[in-house]
Amino acid sequence: MELLQAQEVVEIREEEESVYVKTADGNEYGARAILVATGSTYRRLGAPGEDDLIGAGIHFCATCDGPFYKGKHVVVIGGGNSAGEESLFLTRFVDKATILVRGEEMTASKVVIDKVKENPKIDVRHNTEVVEFHGENGKLSAVTVKNIKTGATEKLRPAGAFVFIGLKPNTGWLPSSIKRDRYGFIETNAMLETSVPGVFAAGDARKGSTKQAASAVGEGATAALMIREYLKSK
Repeated sequence: MELLQAQEVVEIREEEESVYVKTADGNEYGARAILVATGSTYRRLGAPGEDDLIGAGIHFCATCDGPFYKGKHVVVIGGGNSAGEESLFLTRFVDKATILVRGEEMTASKVVIDKVKENPKIDVRHNTEVVEFHGENGKLSAVTVKNIKTGATEKLRPAGAFVFIGLKPNTGWLPSSIKRDRYGFIETNAMLETSVPGVFAAGDARKGSTKQAASAVGEGATAALMIREYLKSK
């Protein structure tokens, strides 16, 4: 086995019964089968100040960073299931969680919305978008928000901000022959094989995956078995 470190794959192409991957340094590597497990990236708001304060008040994982805000006030940005569920989790630690929802209603499931409404530690603000994140001494100090309907702005001063507006799969570099859904997630069959024979996918980049580390590891192991069966038939 050969392990190539610090390599960026920029292209996949087919040629007869082989599949080739090209790296950024111009080298190509051929194989009878490959596994794409490039994962996904948390979507960002793109608001001023966001990039500078990631990890210093702006977070994307309540499980990882929620305990740092025990007894404090945080804002949660998003209106889907992730935003609702993570807000509920955060109430184990924080005194108050304010959910900022851009639309008129949350898009989460009714079960999640009902639980959010029943939790006295959670406040939901609709028609609200983040305009800017402010920092002081290298940490988040305030968040400017705007009411979409009235245009009025307000500066909130939470101890932390958690952004849950979805995941973006790291699949933009793949050829069009590998089918993806409208969000960019790779479509596979029951064998975890993509629309290109010999190319398999597993983990967060795959459509239908649960976007959890444990299941991604399991999918990787399953894909390895599927690849073995695929190679037996060649």
